[in-house]
Amino acid sequence: MSLQELFDDAAASLHEAALDDEHWPTAARLINEVTGTEGNALACGTGRFQAEIQFFFMRLFFRRQDSADWSRYLQKYWYRDECVPRVAALPYGQLAHTVDLYTDREKKTSPAYNEARRKARMQHGLNVRLKGPGGSQVYWSLADSIDADGWTTTQIEAIQHLMPHMRQFVGVRQALADAGALGSTLSGLLDDSRLGVFQLDRHGRIAEANDRALGQLRQGDPLCDSAGFLRARNPRVDARLQCLLELALPPFGIAPAGGSMTIRRRSRRSNLRVHINPVPGHERDFLSQRIAVLVLVADPEQSPQIDQSHVAATFGLSPAESRLAVMLAAGQSIREISAATSRTEGTVRWHLKRIFRKLGISRQAELVQRVLSLDGLPGSGD
Repeated sequence: MSLQELFDDAAASLHEAALDDEHWPTAARLINEVTGTEGNALACGTGRFQAEIQFFFMRLFFRRQDSADWSRYLQKYWYRDECVPRVAALPYGQLAHTVDLYTDREKKTSPAYNEARRKARMQHGLNVRLKGPGGSQVYWSLADSIDADGWTTTQIEAIQHLMPHMRQFVGVRQALADAGALGSTLSGLLDDSRLGVFQLDRHGRIAEANDRALGQLRQGDPLCDSAGFLRARNPRVDARLQCLLELALPPFGIAPAGGSMTIRRRSRRSNLRVHINPVPGHERDFLSQRIAVLVLVADPEQSPQIDQSHVAATFGLSPAESRLAVMLAAGQSIREISAATSRTEGTVRWHLKRIFRKLGISRQAELVQRVLSLDGLPGSGD
């Protein structure tokens, strides 16, 4: 398999992983192969300073390193890792060698560098900061190169070409999390009421749309239906939209690519965020009219706003339990909650079992459904 074919497979797997977490290990393995590295860590969070950064998303994949060790890294080393504020200060898209992010003295004395990063084979890796959704930051760290001579030009170029795909992966996943739609099937997404969902066929025509999306078309600000095709009313905005759709629906034999854009609205204070995600595999069924592209339209004014104190009062939960319930409803995993709260996964699961007993339920999906049901009720907003 050529490097280009491997890259195309990695990008396609990321599109799948954005819609279904089960595909992340495959996508991450392909990313490691394309970049020629021991492993990679992808995280997204908010906050400017080390002590206040809160991760709401994290994905890890290491060949020789148990990803659970990274939960221990966050608990034991994160707040004193000298590298962290320097990565957070990097210009967007600029690659930085891990070894260059520590002083000569720190390379001898830093526990994070000499213990955590040495064990994970990340002392000679690469780091980059990308612009994330909703003002957040995306941090992508790659472990040491498998090339004995270090990073090659080919590896660096592969990493740079993957950057927009990594941003797109995080953006789509976060849009689904905000809508409480993580893990939904393509047909199930049409039942979601918090996210505008358009499903386009291989010709780019609107094949299906949910009620939220149809409402956005009726308003006509800023999207519209033009002879069955999704358009933007503003010509300049539409040119950008069509360019992204063309990348997602390329000629046969060319790998599709996803993309995102923000669209201003005249009648509202907030802007729409549009995520265009190819649905991998449609090339194999070129005679069918199956869905080829998924367009997600996120409206910040429609995002669930759940107050932790309201959750606590409604369900009789403690502050720690209500915070956990809200974080789960926002789409965070047990591992991500563990990292964000500096608690072990065992402690998080213990709190979750207590919530289950109090509510008489046995599944996370039931808890998420109950918490999201509070959205829009008096007292549920910020």
